[in-house]
Amino acid sequence: MDLFNLQQKIGQSSAHTFTSFNFGCRVNAAELNQLSQIMVELGLSPDEDSPDVYLVNTCAITKKGEYESIHKIKKINQDYPESLIVATGCANLGKLSGLKNIYILENSEKDKIKKNYIPQIKDKFSHTHRYLLKVQSGCTQNCTFCIVPGRRPTLNHLSIDDAVKTVNSAVDNGYQEVIITGVNLAQYYPGLSNLVEALLTQTKIKLISFGSIPVLCIDDKFIKLLKNKRISRFLHIPLQSCSNKILKLMHRPYNVQKIKDVFAKLKNKKLSFGTDIIVGFPTENNKNFQETYNLCKQIGFSKIHVFKYSPRPSTTARELFLQSEKISKTELSRRSLLIRKLSSPIDQFFPDSPQSD
Repeated sequence: MDLFNLQQKIGQSSAHTFTSFNFGCRVNAAELNQLSQIMVELGLSPDEDSPDVYLVNTCAITKKGEYESIHKIKKINQDYPESLIVATGCANLGKLSGLKNIYILENSEKDKIKKNYIPQIKDKFSHTHRYLLKVQSGCTQNCTFCIVPGRRPTLNHLSIDDAVKTVNSAVDNGYQEVIITGVNLAQYYPGLSNLVEALLTQTKIKLISFGSIPVLCIDDKFIKLLKNKRISRFLHIPLQSCSNKILKLMHRPYNVQKIKDVFAKLKNKKLSFGTDIIVGFPTENNKNFQETYNLCKQIGFSKIHVFKYSPRPSTTARELFLQSEKISKTELSRRSLLIRKLSSPIDQFFPDSPQSD
């Protein structure tokens, strides 16, 4: 269903209340807020106890995430068969075929939403005066482990002028922090550094933070901007691996030397770092794992999200997984635990810091 027809259907229904459920990244959360804003403008009120409409934004980055997303929708449909459900996101929504009162909204339709949302929608960030600013969607990087490019293949971005207007509106609505988010900010073609500079000079937002920042976004201009204390002291930089062999197999757009160069430039900036690491990628041996472990330890991350490799449909890495020798569950758990032990709780340093997308 397209966005226009969805609004028509909801507007013409007898619905008066709605609630929302988000799975996955902060891009999803930002999009769900924009969909919620549409509901408010159609005259519906947020109500968790007896909603007429359920908004569910799904995730497919892991097998578990996709299962939980689809299961949630089916459970709502079973328990509240008369309620309307708007299902969207990256999960395989074809699995909902045959269920009644479900509207499927494609990812491409969400990119048409240009709404600024307001605190009335009561998302999990608004009570701490934080606004999610989605500036980019889509990805064509085609990392071999990732299902997202197949589910979000079209690149879209918010212009810097529109971003400035959105943030100024958020400030007027009482928001004190903006969290910049995108599916792949390295493919935000106006340039992340240019965006941050504009928000610093053209808005009065008190704090700018990020869901996550790709390594390639951290250029010399960005590093200079870090002198401004209105930029969060916490940066989540997803690496996935610190082994050249594995990075190449993953089709990541950088190598170990690039990682070292970036963190060398960030040294002594009074920053704290987070990252994402995948353990057990197909053909990862003890030497490859040790390379990742050693560099993570050297960098000194405050927070590390560790994922055991999960083969996803129609990805190159899945084919490699099927063809290569399997890593035992015991070994996967050992590697995962070792990486996790390298991080210290971020909350003790930066209690309001965002986590990864």
